[in-house]
Amino acid sequence: MELRIVSAGYSALMLLATSWALWAVLAASTLVDVAGSWLERDAFVSSVPLFGLLPWIGLTAGVGLYAIWQGVARWRLELHQKLRPWVLALALSNALWVLCLKREMIGLSLICGYLLLVILVRIAVILGRNFLIQHIDRWLTRACFGLFAGWLSVIIMSQTLAFFAISHANQNSLMFKGASALVLTLLALFLCAVTFKNPMGIYLNSGALWVLTWIIIDRYNGQGSSPLFATVSLIAAVLMLICLLSALRTRIQRIISSQ
Repeated sequence: MELRIVSAGYSALMLLATSWALWAVLAASTLVDVAGSWLERDAFVSSVPLFGLLPWIGLTAGVGLYAIWQGVARWRLELHQKLRPWVLALALSNALWVLCLKREMIGLSLICGYLLLVILVRIAVILGRNFLIQHIDRWLTRACFGLFAGWLSVIIMSQTLAFFAISHANQNSLMFKGASALVLTLLALFLCAVTFKNPMGIYLNSGALWVLTWIIIDRYNGQGSSPLFATVSLIAAVLMLICLLSALRTRIQRIISSQ
């Protein structure tokens, strides 16, 4: 009985924090108005188009669904008990990150974003070390937090570049573009390696690849196009896609052989 009360309490707090984050976006006229301070095309070299940001709404809703699911789950209760404080911290930092997405608060927003990313990585590590029995747990828990962590890793990288650009860095200089491309390449190589580590790596790769694809399109065709940066990003994306397909093939074969 006590466990049910605690679980219900965590669910309520998670849902409140998640609703707070969604309200912050819906209260603005558009998502661009909320995040425009670091997503403007002329702000930095690796801008993320609006369409690349849309998964945030779905992923945040997924956190809300998890908050309900973990409250009624009967399997792997110990795992959910470990995750609850982290997911609550994730929901709160997610809300703070969104609320601070303004040009004059970009530093504070960046701090909240890094905190959010660290929490997501911690959750991914916990999930990667546990075997999930329930099918819904595999799809909801693993996919939700894995995609979120991969997606956010590229977004936070972009926001970091925006911070330097806003801090009077010359975003049009070859050095700035080269440093941006190097950071992106190192992140892509890291995600390529993680892809084969465990099932969480597949979701991390997929989430990051989504954002990277829209950065490439924007850098080739956008108002502030940068073909050189787009080409480097394309090479990184191809490497990630090859690793993703290879890991998916291995994973599917393993599932088929185990049945």
